[in-house]
Amino acid sequence: MAHDGGLSRELTTLRRGWGLETEGLLSRVGPLISGWCELHRAKNDREARRVLRAAIESAIEEFPLEDRLAVTIALCIEPGAQHSLLSDRVAVLMERLQVAERTARRRIDRACARLAAEIEASTHPERGEQDPDKGWFVKRLTAVVRLDTPVPTLIEERLIVATRDGLSRISAQFTVPRVEDGTDAERDVTADAQFGVRLGEPIRQGQRHFRWLLDLPRPLGAGEDHTYSLEYQVRDGRPIRPSYAFVPLVTCESFTVRVRFDPDHLPRAVWRLDKVPTSVLSDPPQPGEPLPLDGTAEVVQDFAAPQLGYAYGVQWLAGA
Repeated sequence: MAHDGGLSRELTTLRRGWGLETEGLLSRVGPLISGWCELHRAKNDREARRVLRAAIESAIEEFPLEDRLAVTIALCIEPGAQHSLLSDRVAVLMERLQVAERTARRRIDRACARLAAEIEASTHPERGEQDPDKGWFVKRLTAVVRLDTPVPTLIEERLIVATRDGLSRISAQFTVPRVEDGTDAERDVTADAQFGVRLGEPIRQGQRHFRWLLDLPRPLGAGEDHTYSLEYQVRDGRPIRPSYAFVPLVTCESFTVRVRFDPDHLPRAVWRLDKVPTSVLSDPPQPGEPLPLDGTAEVVQDFAAPQLGYAYGVQWLAGA
């Protein structure tokens, strides 16, 4: 389904007033444009302005000069066109192109329509399947690690937000870390959808890495959210590394982990993993500030805006 009408409306709103120089830019950008350039990653207006400017300049790179000028002047990007009113920027375009006001406005409308089509084409490719690893981010992840069950169990609940229209499939990944003695063997991991998604067959990637494709109940529109839950179990009976680490591969706004220990096998020490390089996860443990267990043999840790590619979670020293 085409959405260039919605994109054109969002671009029309964006070019009013100060354009990209407006205060509260993040709140002015519509969900289709925001999803196109993954603006949810921006932490403030300054960063949003930089991301938007770069995305727009890249999208119009092959436009004719007149169309490039029409877009950059209308959106208050072009040097010398920083005026608070669109009508004043139209006057700048009139002078640059030596055309009448009516012609300048038509050029802006045409160029912005072409930009909308370019965004549409890049967001909704006509051929091939959409990448299930893109077009969404995690607003909230809650993980519960159960070590008091017959096999190690992980329950994850995710609230995701679509950044493109028509999001119907996403992915999930799980890795069993290499055990501390360095030995490696094929691991047996099962996954079960608790609610919110239909789970595909596991895709084994090596001995310890697993990936699943998840079908959503219905396609999501850009800006829509959805909650689902998966349960993983390591069922091979072999030891696991005494840690749980979450490594964001897509943007995650907040993460909470709860580890429930077996009261008959309490750890000697528990500590927090916070922005740890993944390359050191397999190193010998280096205990940090100890975390106390509560009366249910549990520990809970919260993380705000974990960064892509780093590890966050909890590590412990097994009891005697």
